[in-house]
Amino acid sequence: MFTLSPFSNSTSPNLLCPTRLHFLPIRSTLFRSLQVASHRRDFRARLSSESLPPPPEHRIVLGCGLVLVDFLAAVDSYPKPDDKIRSTSSKVQGGGNAGNALTCAARLGLNPRLISKVANDGQGNSILDELESDGVDTSFIVVSKGGNSPFTYIIVDSKTKTRTCIHSPGDPPMTANELSQSSLSRALDGARIVYFDGRLHDTALVVAQEAAQKNIPILVDAERKREGLDDLLKFATYTVCSAKFPQAS
Repeated sequence: MFTLSPFSNSTSPNLLCPTRLHFLPIRSTLFRSLQVASHRRDFRARLSSESLPPPPEHRIVLGCGLVLVDFLAAVDSYPKPDDKIRSTSSKVQGGGNAGNALTCAARLGLNPRLISKVANDGQGNSILDELESDGVDTSFIVVSKGGNSPFTYIIVDSKTKTRTCIHSPGDPPMTANELSQSSLSRALDGARIVYFDGRLHDTALVVAQEAAQKNIPILVDAERKREGLDDLLKFATYTVCSAKFPQAS
């Protein structure tokens, strides 16, 4: 399952409080992934039993960003250089900020669509299968015939409650011309909000420009400084970010 992870707390008055949103995009804090995994079934049961009003029909959320496979290994403490240690637990699961956000939207009863890219390999197929099983529309995800899907190795330090991510980008990367105008129009049709995680910046800018012309609200997840993020933020109706982002140079 794609991880459901909480936002970092922030006291900045210029930041949007996630609890005020009708939509609940998720920023990856992957060191909690192993802790959360065993409680997912309980989460779904609680979600269905709580007195939450049903979402309106046709509540469509479009996302544009990263999906990948996470290889997580929990250790008692982070290894020193040239150490050999054993993991205390391990897990392989879907990840990526956009994948996590849209999975959460689906579990909240919304209708998510996702623009992204994977390769036609085992990892790419696993990503698509996992998203589809959670109710995410993957018909706008580009699948390349060659190359490799993105993945991340994650070392979870149980002692310090931190995680170290070693990311391998997908190849070839997604380009804006891989999303046709007709596909973009269909993806935006009926969308009530568009979520961006700051990845795929060329494609994201094209999607954001079209969404802005259609007066569709735009939410940008500014996890950290990335190429093209400043341009994307110009279109943002709402912004959520990590506690460290406002101090980033």
